[in-house]
Amino acid sequence: MQHADLCGTDDYARGPLCLAAMHAGLMDKDGGYFEVFKSEPVSKYEGTIRYSVTSESCFSTSFTYSFQMKCSTKGNSEFSVTDVDCPSGCRSNYVCGTNFYNSNSSVCAAAIHAGVLKENGGTVTFYSDEEQTSYNDSTKNGVSSMSCDPSQTSFSFTRKHHCDRTCQNDGINAEFCYCKGIDQKEDCEIDINECTSGTHNCHQHATCINTVGSFECSCIANYTGNGTHCQPTFCSANDHLCKNNGTCLDTTTGYNCSCEMFYQGEHCEQEIDHVVMTTERNWADSRTYCQSIGGDLAAWGMRNATVRRSIIDNLLRPSLIYWIGLSDIDQEGVWKYVDGVAMTTYNTNFSSGQPDNYGGGQDCAWLYPSLNFQMDDGWCTRYALAICERILI
Repeated sequence: MQHADLCGTDDYARGPLCLAAMHAGLMDKDGGYFEVFKSEPVSKYEGTIRYSVTSESCFSTSFTYSFQMKCSTKGNSEFSVTDVDCPSGCRSNYVCGTNFYNSNSSVCAAAIHAGVLKENGGTVTFYSDEEQTSYNDSTKNGVSSMSCDPSQTSFSFTRKHHCDRTCQNDGINAEFCYCKGIDQKEDCEIDINECTSGTHNCHQHATCINTVGSFECSCIANYTGNGTHCQPTFCSANDHLCKNNGTCLDTTTGYNCSCEMFYQGEHCEQEIDHVVMTTERNWADSRTYCQSIGGDLAAWGMRNATVRRSIIDNLLRPSLIYWIGLSDIDQEGVWKYVDGVAMTTYNTNFSSGQPDNYGGGQDCAWLYPSLNFQMDDGWCTRYALAICERILI
């Protein structure tokens, strides 16, 4: 079946409505029910063959219609009452006015603004009305409406009717009080708090502020943004968060300090000192000595490759062996540092093939000169020098 005037697919520029509905699969030759919506013109309308109906291709016209409700569908219905099924995700479409909306506004976005529709879509009823003297801007339910030219006709989501009831909290006087947002009761006397009811969209680092029929979002201290999106500003808003020339780095939930060499702690407040023993001892006695001067065998400095290299280059003698705070004394094959941190391939630099427990009993780690001071496992009873590590308060 073909008609010379039928043009388009899904969006139609011209042609008989019933034939277009057959082409869209909404009815057959025996007839049927369908809804028609005015749509925004497109640059080109593609012709196709569907359900034995052929449509032609044509170019942009001033009038377009479709059979599917879209987020962009305007409220310029020719009927006084119109029921529509809004899709999800319409919050960002154009809206002009408050309570009464300019007919060029998106019906679905205006419905979210008015509080009669959620973000996930649904069915709404809107009522065509006459031109208003003004269309005022406002922000409600996460939708910002604009003010605009009053020359256009309007629509609302309440049937226009006079009654004697006094509506509180800016409710609209209709057949019943139509309450702003999700205010409740006959006279809108109860304002539902979106902040406590969980119906707001404020960011996790923002404060929700309840208003009459709506809410506002404000980023908390050390965060900036519009309230629905908040970015951290800890470093720029607070001087000297990181001590001893540490570098402050904002994160999604706060900040971190990147410390200079030989400093550690949340704010780089701890200076780490390294002392090399001048008397050879076994591993256990070396650890006892380090503890006696307020520290322990080196652990943190051995995990940090830059610090470890600095110690090797500046403190160690080239032909001597040095105990460090790493062992598998507690459980064979499970190496950990004396501060409890487990050994990984990223926080050690054992020489190739090490640790190998050669001959058995090699349970303590040392820096071995013939291996370019890479880590090696040794017999804990052997005598060697040691590297002590302590925190200077």
